[in-house]
Amino acid sequence: MCVEEEIVLKNEKKIAFLVRKSDEVRCAAALESLQALRLPTGYEAELFMLAAEEPYAAQANKALTLSDAKFKIYLNDDIRLAEPDVLGELLQIFEDESIGMVGFIGSASLPASGNLMESPYVCGAAYVPSEEGHRDLRFGRGTVGECRTVRFLAPSFFATQRDLAWDTCYQRQYYALLAHCRRFEREGDRIVVPLAKEPWCAYQERAISFDADESERRKFFAAHHAYLTDDVPDETQILYACGAGSSVEGWREFSAPEAVSVGAGVKIHRTALCRMAYEDFAGEPRIVIGDACEIDAYSTLTAARRIVLENFVTLAPNVHLIEKVHSGRAFALSSCGSSLDERGMRIGRATKIAANAVVKGAVHIGRGSLVEENAVVVSDIPDYCVAAGNPARVVQAFSVQAGKWLPVKDAAALEEIVEERRKAPPLLTYAVITYNRSEYLAKSLACVLEQVGNDDLVEVLVSDNASTDATKDVVRRLQKKYRNLRYHCNEKNVGAEKNIHCALRESAGEYVTVAGDDDYSFDGSLQDLLSAVAAYRGAALFHLVNRAIPLDVRKGSGAAAYVGQVGYFMTWLSAVIMRRDLYHAIRDPEKYDYTRLPQVYLQMEMLRQNLDFVVLTRRFFRLGTGEHGGSDDRFAETFIRDYLKILTAEATIPPDVLSAEKWRLMEGKILPTCERIRAEGRALSFRQIFDIIDEYYAKEPYYPQIVDRLRKISPDVFI
Repeated sequence: MCVEEEIVLKNEKKIAFLVRKSDEVRCAAALESLQALRLPTGYEAELFMLAAEEPYAAQANKALTLSDAKFKIYLNDDIRLAEPDVLGELLQIFEDESIGMVGFIGSASLPASGNLMESPYVCGAAYVPSEEGHRDLRFGRGTVGECRTVRFLAPSFFATQRDLAWDTCYQRQYYALLAHCRRFEREGDRIVVPLAKEPWCAYQERAISFDADESERRKFFAAHHAYLTDDVPDETQILYACGAGSSVEGWREFSAPEAVSVGAGVKIHRTALCRMAYEDFAGEPRIVIGDACEIDAYSTLTAARRIVLENFVTLAPNVHLIEKVHSGRAFALSSCGSSLDERGMRIGRATKIAANAVVKGAVHIGRGSLVEENAVVVSDIPDYCVAAGNPARVVQAFSVQAGKWLPVKDAAALEEIVEERRKAPPLLTYAVITYNRSEYLAKSLACVLEQVGNDDLVEVLVSDNASTDATKDVVRRLQKKYRNLRYHCNEKNVGAEKNIHCALRESAGEYVTVAGDDDYSFDGSLQDLLSAVAAYRGAALFHLVNRAIPLDVRKGSGAAAYVGQVGYFMTWLSAVIMRRDLYHAIRDPEKYDYTRLPQVYLQMEMLRQNLDFVVLTRRFFRLGTGEHGGSDDRFAETFIRDYLKILTAEATIPPDVLSAEKWRLMEGKILPTCERIRAEGRALSFRQIFDIIDEYYAKEPYYPQIVDRLRKISPDVFI
């Protein structure tokens, strides 16, 4: 995606018009209609002209950089505005901050042709030329004044109330706009079309055409609907959404593909089916399949209201999810029926449903659960349970107190375990330290909270170092949805190191990981971490190795083994999970705060109390982690002098292990950093760096190799 960063708007009393000119006569008429508009009191307007022969997205982006207007109105010269009060009506609609875009014609779906006007879910109105002058052309049913949520807008007229940069990979207007709509959707903004009493716009020509070509159609569908093949008829309604890397071979057999949303990395067997109980799709997906789900052969999902499969759900062969269930009352005369539960069916994250199982009705199955073969589920199942039988009942549940799965005799025993979970301290606290970086914090918290939800086993804590930006508002907004999100704010900025200790002291979890506000965790990684913590409970430390391999778990014992397996990566705070009680047993946890590496000392002290540790390897963090960068001015002092000082002073490390670790540190961290600094041409004293290296490495057998590498990096040091 060739997309730039979002542009912040400032002037809330200003409207910018972006008019695309393709014809002198038509453009004059369009501009004349702008002049006739009634500008609301206190507002000002400005005009930008866009040339039809120039790339549309690039021109739009340029206008965004030049204008400080909150509101943007995009207008093609193939229409004129027919309603003088359209600005007032637009501003009234935009009073709802959840609405990002407004158009005069739009659609809730898109056919394979790419032409939104060929969708059966078009809504809106316009005047079009006729032999009698103009006729009122309307699409969709609804109440006058109602705003219908759509996913795509016609390009001739639309408006926005916040700026998102356009994707310059598209040269022409139509698919640039469709991609723009998708971006607003991804950002959480609604796109609406009002069912106006009088149409806002009048086409100047009978023939309605869009600025598009086949190459850009293919580009758009490759980006958003890669499962499409060339043999799909143009009129075919496509999936509501389909994420990257998903395989949905049988989608054309779905009863309403446009009502099915598929996440990324999903595998749906060609014989599996998604069905709608009623033909009432209104723009919102009825079946939502999250990322990394697997649906095996001959399984079916039948939705009346909604079926949601959270991420990593697995359906074995011949599993049937049937949300439509009648109450059994006589004479169900309504097509929808009062027996339908508005909440729909939901299958929690990482839940597995075994072969031949059936789930009926508006049932909620919690996260991390298992439904055994041939079970028939007709009532809710809590998190971390095993259900079996017909009708299914919970036969096992995970106990936090016991640290294992316990047999469940009856409903009272299950309630006891569930209640124990609610009252017990969380198994894990994911603490985020932050200061005046609300935009990063919002992103990192989203990565975490979307994974853990309201899981009683996990606490999410924000330790705010007295931020003055929107940090508190970001957290408060998320707390409305997530009850396990806590907020702690220091009375003053105590510094990064002391804020680490604040986070550890404020945490309630049995284990604590302290992350930065720009550490973005991979989806599914926290589930693996939580499972490992439950399985190896009692270890002093867990260390996360960020590598793109299937989950690998290795146990170890003692500081020497920890240094041998983890090494200088223990300096990465976000990769360390510590037992909270061991932290509180440390006499002076702030002893090495001056080194900027207090976490190294804490790990050594915890291993002094408890020798056991576990190393977990998989892809835990996304690219972009560590966006704050940081200064390299003291990297040699920090990663050589301070790191090695803590190791040698606070742990007994055999000479051969220490020597090997020093070489790993030099090869993996110090020399590459020196090379990067030199390549960037930054002013830094390599003489000082060499003096530190000489002090700590002169007696090592590989010292000549180090000198040779340094001479190549910075010859002037040795003159």
